[in-house]
Amino acid sequence: MEVPSFFELQRDARRRSAILLGGSFLILAVVANLLVIPAHLRTTNCRPDPFSGGQTCDTALGFNPLATLASVTVVALYMVVAYLLSGRAALALAGARPADGPEYAQLRNIVEEMSIASGTPLPKIYVVDDPSPNAFATGRKPEKAAVTVTTGLLRQLSRRELTGVVAHELAHIRNRDIAVTTIAVLTAGTIAVLADIALRMAFVASRTAGRGARNKNSGGIAVVLIALAAALYLFALPAALLLRAALSRQRESLADVSAVQYTRDPSGIRSALEKLEVDGTSPTRVSTATAHMWIDEPRPAGRPQRRILSGMFDTHPPMGERIAILRRMEGLDPEGRGPNDLPPPPAPIPGTIPTP
Repeated sequence: MEVPSFFELQRDARRRSAILLGGSFLILAVVANLLVIPAHLRTTNCRPDPFSGGQTCDTALGFNPLATLASVTVVALYMVVAYLLSGRAALALAGARPADGPEYAQLRNIVEEMSIASGTPLPKIYVVDDPSPNAFATGRKPEKAAVTVTTGLLRQLSRRELTGVVAHELAHIRNRDIAVTTIAVLTAGTIAVLADIALRMAFVASRTAGRGARNKNSGGIAVVLIALAAALYLFALPAALLLRAALSRQRESLADVSAVQYTRDPSGIRSALEKLEVDGTSPTRVSTATAHMWIDEPRPAGRPQRRILSGMFDTHPPMGERIAILRRMEGLDPEGRGPNDLPPPPAPIPGTIPTP
């Protein structure tokens, strides 16, 4: 079996990502237009109602350009504001702090080396105090990027393995994966918000229906809104989540092979991923909004590794598949494991003489 080069893998991942992101935007556009359907309904053919003494009117579908413009504007503003604040929010949610101390000198050196190798501006460097080994990158563009690692990662990985992880995160920055996946996450979140708005509007319309002749058409509007909310929850939202997960998986695979390109050594990132696979723990401060950013998808305690639908909603490829690709690039058995580097020696306690 011929092993594809990382350039071929990169081209394939970029092509798939473009298709998936386009599909996410298409779903959001359809949802935004569906949500304003009730605003396009108007009463026509009004006639006297001999039973109520008022009028009975038919409901017809027209076109309200103001409602369409308002909905598109609100959705666009929501996406822009959330996108601009996403980087700071991710660092705050993770509890990250700057890696300024002398104990992080090696980390800073590695980030500088990989920044030069990848051709990206030097990002800011942060650390999360957490025993679980993991890392992520943030930033809408390379000039505003940051790399964050946990203290558990620094304790378990050798310098070569840590270089592979840092190269993976800088690949996310270089390939603008953060911006792409953030847009996909916001798209799915926006659809969820719109579905909730439609459901609440349906509840209000159903409460006002039948309170007078003027509100008799509210019953029809309520039915339309309930059907719309059900369609969003049952079809649009799952489709957006599937596209988001598939897009994120493509970008993770792209970052793995890009790390090999920068380091010219598939064994570093491969050995690091094998250690993460065995560890199986997750950082304590993780939210669903930032889970896709970590190099190893965080999984809450008690959650099975593969869920229904074979993990279709997972934001990362199975760790075994990622490792198998890298092992093939090394000429190793894809199903095997090792060799792995020893963890670095523990840092000496201040005021003591380190043991040789």
